[in-house]
Parts: sequence; structure tokens; C-alpha cells
Amino acid sequence: MSYFIKSVFIALQNIRANPLHTFLSTLGIIIGVAALVGILALGDGLEQTGREQLAQTTSLNILQARTNQTKTVDNVRVRIEDAPRLKVEQARRIQSEYSKRAIVEFVANEATEISYGDSTHGIYFQGNMENGLSFINDSLASGRYITETDILNGEKVLVLGGYIAEKWFESPEEIIGKQVGIKGEQFVVIGLLKEQGEGTPRAYVPISTFLDIVDDYPVLSLKVTRAEEIPIVEEELKVWLDSEFEEGHGAFSLMSNRARVEQFSQGILLFKLIMGAITGISVLVGGIGVMNVLLISVTERTKEIGIRKATGAKKKDIVLQFMAESVTVSFVGCIAGWVVGILGIFIFVPIVNSIADMGFRAALGFNTVLIILAVAMVVGVVFGTYPAWRASQLDPIDAIRHE
Repeated sequence: MSYFIKSVFIALQNIRANPLHTFLSTLGIIIGVAALVGILALGDGLEQTGREQLAQTTSLNILQARTNQTKTVDNVRVRIEDAPRLKVEQARRIQSEYSKRAIVEFVANEATEISYGDSTHGIYFQGNMENGLSFINDSLASGRYITETDILNGEKVLVLGGYIAEKWFESPEEIIGKQVGIKGEQFVVIGLLKEQGEGTPRAYVPISTFLDIVDDYPVLSLKVTRAEEIPIVEEELKVWLDSEFEEGHGAFSLMSNRARVEQFSQGILLFKLIMGAITGISVLVGGIGVMNVLLISVTERTKEIGIRKATGAKKKDIVLQFMAESVTVSFVGCIAGWVVGILGIFIFVPIVNSIADMGFRAALGFNTVLIILAVAMVVGVVFGTYPAWRASQLDPIDAIRHE
């Protein structure tokens, strides 16, 4: 090992002695590695940006557990009597367990009527937990949202969409504090959503209050932070359902978009592989440059090699020396390419964002660093083998006489 390290120092001395020669010879590696870093970083960034965009606009990262209320008998759908029901307390336990990995919501809804004074309108009446705003992609215009205390006490409070409030008041915020009627019960409006125009008319109440009024089967929803963890969370949820209910997870339908997650990941991987193969051509050309440097080095140092062999150096010692030099030159070229690639990304990403206006960013993962190190080792070993073998085959007497 000490001999290998000494060979590395010799290689670094040769690089310093002929910097322009080494630079021109490793230019192919620098360009190839820079392109490879850019492709991998942009690919990782594209994957992250794509996941975030899909998570915001679709249910890509949502996993749901619904009670199976019917079964098929002789091709006839039959209602299941005494189907198991999830409870608020159970949803709380899931919420506590997955607090760092997912946002947990417990939902039930029904289409019904809402009244204020003599005016009545159709509405989607929905029971939620305090995390409801994270699922409906909306925010409050005024007032507040449902709290954990509201759910615990079964308060008859309600958060209303702006679409309905506009029908009753010229200024929708005036609805705050007023009482509205739903299914024979009076609810105090505590919040107003920013929803405007011809939106979906909805009213949100504490899930515990909703279940006291409506005989329904609530749905457990988990908005998983990392979409790729959905298969893992789904398996864990099956185990939990098996422990909570005699009927097990077979009494529930677990629904997710894991197939779309896998399809999206496969598409990004294919992009990386194809673009990586194209940029690999530059790395290949760079490896030929490294081999050229070493062949010239063998010619220039023929007499030195002859003296070393005459004084007891074995063939494997000569091979190891030149292999160490090959790996060192390749490693230096890869590091330079890595730096160039990073600088290129910092220039390229702002340009993309100024054109696309989508918050795109590059991402440098640990895998990218490992790939660059692997490239340096492979190029050094593959393209250093022939020069090292040629140096080891020199006859010591002829080598000493070489001028």
C-alpha cells in the first residue's frame, strides 16, 4: 500500500511537471464527467421537481383505507352487515405514528342542504380533522379552521367555502359568527375559505360532529411526504389493520397511485441511462487520452524503468506504478470535470427557471459522487493496463541503453 501511495505522489509530480500536456490529454475526461454530472444532477432535480408538482396537483402521494361495504356473491353485489368502522381514536394513533412521514386525515362526507334564513342551497357536507387544509389545497380567507379541541369536544362549528357565502352576503366575510343549518342542526361559521367563483360548494365540520349526525364509514387518508415510500407505508398499514380488526386488512380497500409513482421513476431512470450512455462517449475518448499520456510517459522514462528493473524491481512493481499513475490522472480529470459540471449547473438552472418559471432545481445526490469515483477508477484501470503492461515488458539492458 505504501508503494502504491508513493506511485500516486510520483504521478502528481508528473502532472505538475507537464500541466498543459496533462490537461489536453485529460480534456476528454473533464468534458465527459462534467456532462455526466450535469445529466445526473439535472435528472435528480427533474425527478424531485416532478414529484413535487404531481403531489401538488394530483393524489400521487395519497394512500387511503376505505371500508368494504359490499361483497360479490354469485356475481351479485351484496351489502356487508356490520362492516368494521375506523374510529377517530384509531386515526389519532396513526397520526401520531406517522407524524414525520405523512399527514393523516380522517374524512367522511355527504351531499345535503345548507340553509341560512329562508335561503337553502345544495352542499357537500364533510367531516375533517385539523389537517384538512393540507388535503383540499386551499387556505383561509378569514376566521380559523377546525382544531383538535373542536374534534375532541364535538363542537358544532363549520368552515364554509366562499362560493356559498357569496350567495348570502355581498362581503363573504360577514358570514363569520353566523349560524347555518345542516341536517336539522345549527352550526356556527368559524372560517371562510379563499375559494371564489363557481367552485364546489363545501362545508367542513369536525369529523366527530359529522359522525354523530351522519351514519357513514369514514376514510383514513395518508398524504405521504415521499411518494416512493407509499409501498412501504401501505404494507405497514396492512399490518396495523390486521392487528386492529378481526377481519384484517381484507375488510378494507387500500388505494394508492403506487403504479404511477413507479412508472414516473422508471421514466426518469431511463432518461438518466440514455443520456449517461451518450455522455459516456466523451469519457471513453478521455480514457484514450489518458492512455496516450502514459504511453508517452513510458517512452520518456524508458531508461528509468530499465534502471529500476536492473536494481531488483519486479514486473508487478512496474505495473503497479503505472496503474497508480493512470488512476491518479483519471481521478484528477474526474475531479476537474465534477467542478466544471457543478459550475455549469449553477449557470444552467437559473436560465431554465427564467424561461419555464417552474421552480426547477438540480439535485446532487450521494450516488452521483459514487458514480464519478467509479468512473475515475474504471477509466484509470482499463486505459492504464496496456501502458503498464508495456512498461513491465521492457528489457532492462535495452531500456538502460535507450536515449
